[in-house]
Amino acid sequence: MIWTRWGSIGLATLVLVGCNTATASFDDTREIEAPRFAPVPPAPAESPQLDALVVRDTAGFGAPGPNADPTLVGEALAALRAQVPRLERVSDLYFDDENVWLTIVEPNTRNLSRSVLWLRSSDLYIGEEDYVEEAEENSTYPISDVDVDAITALVDGLALRYPSVQIDLPRLDVGLSYDLGLSWRMDLVDGRGTLATIFADLDGTITAVDQGS
Repeated sequence: MIWTRWGSIGLATLVLVGCNTATASFDDTREIEAPRFAPVPPAPAESPQLDALVVRDTAGFGAPGPNADPTLVGEALAALRAQVPRLERVSDLYFDDENVWLTIVEPNTRNLSRSVLWLRSSDLYIGEEDYVEEAEENSTYPISDVDVDAITALVDGLALRYPSVQIDLPRLDVGLSYDLGLSWRMDLVDGRGTLATIFADLDGTITAVDQGS
């Protein structure tokens, strides 16, 4: 009986007759149930990986800081595209409750990058040109990969599910995604410090929760 990624195949019995003749019988074949996959959760904050997260008792500790504000990301990218119309790729995008940071590679000169800072006050700052190694250039991803609605739904959902926890610095960076593919990474912080690190797909679905002891 053999499993394949496409389903199952039967069990064949081979009977050898003489030296060089063989016949095959499929009378004993049995159907094998195909593997089942977990359904996509109706909302990112309902991802089953979060069931393993244990919230700590923080009585007597100070409250964590404000949550990161994902609505700033759309505003920042719109301002950046207006300033650099041909821009298609960015890297290392992250944000808090007031600012958005990212890096861009110059569209006309592929080996030059600039750091970008966007403030809630709608101020946009683009840094001086810096030489880019080939490995750094390969860490960029299309702006279209940044799904603002998805990351907003995830952060807002986490805020509702864990009101005593801060969602800190969601970051979309190839170097921090490990073997999960391009992913959002963010810390959950309570009054004691970092509670867990969460990884999520571009559509906001949580793929991994790393909670220390």
